[in-house]
Amino acid sequence: MFPTLFEAANGLGAHTYGLFIMLAFCAAFVVTNRLASRVGIHPMRLLPVYLAAGVGGLLGGRILYSLAVEPGLSGLLAQPTSLFQASGFAFYGGLFGGMLAVIAVAIPMGIRPWKLSDIAAPAVLMGLGTGRLGCFFAGCCHGAIAPLGDAPVALLSEASPLQGQIWLGSQFPFLATEFHGGVGRILHEALYPTQLWSAAAGLSLCGAMLWLWNHRRFDGQIAALTLMLEPLFRISIEAFRADNRGTVVQWEVSDSVAALLPGMMQAGTDMDVATMGLTTSQAFGLGMVLVGAMIYASRRNSEMGPETPLDPIDDD
Repeated sequence: MFPTLFEAANGLGAHTYGLFIMLAFCAAFVVTNRLASRVGIHPMRLLPVYLAAGVGGLLGGRILYSLAVEPGLSGLLAQPTSLFQASGFAFYGGLFGGMLAVIAVAIPMGIRPWKLSDIAAPAVLMGLGTGRLGCFFAGCCHGAIAPLGDAPVALLSEASPLQGQIWLGSQFPFLATEFHGGVGRILHEALYPTQLWSAAAGLSLCGAMLWLWNHRRFDGQIAALTLMLEPLFRISIEAFRADNRGTVVQWEVSDSVAALLPGMMQAGTDMDVATMGLTTSQAFGLGMVLVGAMIYASRRNSEMGPETPLDPIDDD
């Protein structure tokens, strides 16, 4: 919709996707700061944790994207520098990379891991919702071709600076997006608004977890619920995406099933194949739901650790 903020004469410029990735990290750190103060962790102590989350998240996102889409495991082993030449980013790779880096830094600092995980979970959801808006403006993570029904209504005027159109239709999905530029592989067609769905899901879940945060019964509860709930939204939305994400397993389906879940037919390189695939993110999501359920079951009878909110003077 608006992939480039500005471009200089020498070809250099600033891209909207990069701006929203930066805003996503900033929004996540703001949420973390607020919650940390309420459990007695001074935000200044978290600066190394933030650095670890940023570096580990970006590196993990690149690694998973490179393994799942381009250049693949063989290409990455043959040319490791291709990791930094990849043109995409995988959220779950960033999540796991950031999580491992944070654990490696936080535990030696004496920060309680389950307490920190409950702080980080809403922050990650806030970052996810914010970052998906960058996907919308860049045109990546887009949906499959969507029906509009009769007499669709265009919401953007021809004078709009956005390189595309937003449609109101008379049948599901009722709101569709159309891209005239950017990095998507389907242009000038009405598409399922998967980026906007993902942004709404992330921000809504963040709000729900922040509300529940005040009603926690044990440390790790918010993290466990996030692990169980977020992938369910992601798995559902993936079924309507049509960007190249790579598949873990494929199987043949009937035409009627393919019509219901068009995105799962178009996750690979070839969009014309007559098979459905379980995407990399869907496979990771199923594992996350299982891990979240195990954490919840194992910790539900534990107690809350001590929390002493910082005084305003200490906070200053």
